[in-house]
Amino acid sequence: MIKTRKIAMVVTAATAGLVLSGAPASANVGAGAATAGAGTDTKPLIEMVTGKGFFYTASSTEAERAETVHRFKRTATPLGLVATSPFPGGTPLYRLRAANVSSYLVTASESEVASLTASGRFVKEGVVGYIGKTGATAKRLWRFHFDNQSKWRIAITAHKDSIVANEPGWSLDGPVGYLR
Repeated sequence: MIKTRKIAMVVTAATAGLVLSGAPASANVGAGAATAGAGTDTKPLIEMVTGKGFFYTASSTEAERAETVHRFKRTATPLGLVATSPFPGGTPLYRLRAANVSSYLVTASESEVASLTASGRFVKEGVVGYIGKTGATAKRLWRFHFDNQSKWRIAITAHKDSIVANEPGWSLDGPVGYLR
């Protein structure tokens, strides 16, 4: 039986300095979309991995910098698209950086963002892109944590089932939203 719970997703990274030019992620990260209407620009959500965790971006420039400077590797994990701008029925996908450790947190919950930044434990980097609050079941985005570690990841429904069945140690936290 899979237990689900609402937890912010922490993405451990090799370094906390990935955002280009020190600007917020929203200034450096393009996006892609969820259930966006016609005319909404989208970009692929990119998953990258280090020996210590996962990093997510929709900016090809940021991904290239993460590869060349920080030695992150792109995964072949299928995700989807995020919108580059707000759309009706959508919500921002935020990335926060831990203040004292090299970890990233990705959430679509504004209350999580407010709580974690108010605690002083996280710094809001900005919006990675915009995702749907509803959408196709196949593109539903889920988050996981690795038991007893600060290691977190996201996956769409089809990959979620594979993780649960084939990758011991990963626990499902719950749904985040919908990619396109």
